[in-house]
Amino acid sequence: MTAPRRKRLDERWPWVLGGCLAAGTLLALCLGQDASWDLRNYHLYNAWAWLNGRESIDIAAAGLQSWFNPALDLPYYLLATGPLQHAPRWLAALQGLWFGLLAFLVFRIAATFARLQRRRFGTADAIAVAIGVTGTMAVSQTGLTTNELPTACLVLAGIALLLHALGNPDGPPWRTLLLAGLCTGLAAGLKPTAIVYPVAAGFAAAATLRPWRCAGRGFIALALGSGGGFLLAYGWWGWHLYQSIGNPAFPMFNQWFHSPWAPATSMTDTRFLPRSPEQWLAYPFYWLRRNQALVTEARFADPRYALAFLAVLALPALRLWSRRDPPGGPALGFLAVFWALAYLQWLGLFSILRYAIPLESLSGVMALGVLRRAWPDPDGGVSRTARRAIGACALLCLALTHYPNWGRVPFSRQPVEVSAPRLPAHSLVMLVGMPLAYLPPLLPQDSHARYVGLNWFTDATRGYRLYDAIEQAVRAHNGPRYALLSPDATTQDQGMLGQLLPGYRLDDCRPVTSNLERDRRGRPPIHPVELCRMVPAAPV
Repeated sequence: MTAPRRKRLDERWPWVLGGCLAAGTLLALCLGQDASWDLRNYHLYNAWAWLNGRESIDIAAAGLQSWFNPALDLPYYLLATGPLQHAPRWLAALQGLWFGLLAFLVFRIAATFARLQRRRFGTADAIAVAIGVTGTMAVSQTGLTTNELPTACLVLAGIALLLHALGNPDGPPWRTLLLAGLCTGLAAGLKPTAIVYPVAAGFAAAATLRPWRCAGRGFIALALGSGGGFLLAYGWWGWHLYQSIGNPAFPMFNQWFHSPWAPATSMTDTRFLPRSPEQWLAYPFYWLRRNQALVTEARFADPRYALAFLAVLALPALRLWSRRDPPGGPALGFLAVFWALAYLQWLGLFSILRYAIPLESLSGVMALGVLRRAWPDPDGGVSRTARRAIGACALLCLALTHYPNWGRVPFSRQPVEVSAPRLPAHSLVMLVGMPLAYLPPLLPQDSHARYVGLNWFTDATRGYRLYDAIEQAVRAHNGPRYALLSPDATTQDQGMLGQLLPGYRLDDCRPVTSNLERDRRGRPPIHPVELCRMVPAAPV
């Protein structure tokens, strides 16, 4: 009876994949057009800058993010300004496919987990999958250009391959381990905030594979694969940065590389790190209630992380209580160690929740595995108590979850519409404040226009080559000078404008309108972005 059931399950996977992808596209369309801060700051600009050789023309137009790897931004930019420039809904639907792929991978992980436990995928597993894929970060990021979902898909693909390899009676195949490492390494190379996952996967495999010879071989294979994936995705960009500016991760971790362009500090975002011993010990429980500026900029609540956190803590106690290792025990141990190691690294490095989507997605599978271990079924399936408990967990998630809003607007005729006066030839434009860098690729302009950023990062480089280069570019420019003013520009940002051009004033200020500056109902902002010409002040 086992073989026919397995065959029918394998035949259903194309339908599951199609359903997941369709759900992702529909979700993206329902959520609306991406108008997030990151899109307006650097996701459009970085792709445009790389394709047009702007790194030798502009200076810090997108602030600190101007030096981020543009690889993942290229598809969106090319589609939004090319074949889909008049089809924003189609573009959003394509972006939504990443959520569908993530949901499918969680399904595969749950099904592999059930197979390793020598049982059929059932209702309890479907509930566990639903808990993981309805998390706040995955759902709210659907259709956005932040690239959290593509990297999460690569990480989960690696985890799915590793779990599949654990079912091999002769030990995990070398090629499968290499491929799993390659997936997690590619994720880290494309977006280095995912660096915690290949490290966690390698040490989790080393801690759970048996015999020890397999553990050592598995760690080496994963290390080689992830290292190769990272070099493939980031090596070219890191070498480019090192050649041009002296730091392959510029401006991050400059305390190690000492590029003369910026101060010797890490420049990492530490706003969301735990603020007390209690938060260091039990941070996920602080996210049960609605909060803001704790681990995200947007208001949210999500119990899934606390659920997985409790599961990880409970598993060692359950192993001590019953030393018998049931079918699927090594797989559950691997997931628990992976989750714990990735969480600890994430907690110490940045504590920014949208970087933890892989952990969120595995929360339901983790919870069901521990519940099944706590209340085993004599027949080897999922006991009634475990089924009821995972159902209660789903209801808890439904009741407590509050999804964040990262910035959405109604769909327009184009993904990004900009209306602005045309810039004269050989103009220099100072971007005062953030986020503004999405405008340079779309402003009506002469090809010789130049952009420099005046923001907190520029100010942080006073006394270093970056600030000196901006000062030289602004004062020595032979042509029209303009200031593009963000309504969110700080007094400090505006002060730099006066310091770089003393004796000049703003003149002939005109609004720059964009669909990305509207609110969720499509209403324009009260204070729009303005483009002003810099002219010498009249003598007193």
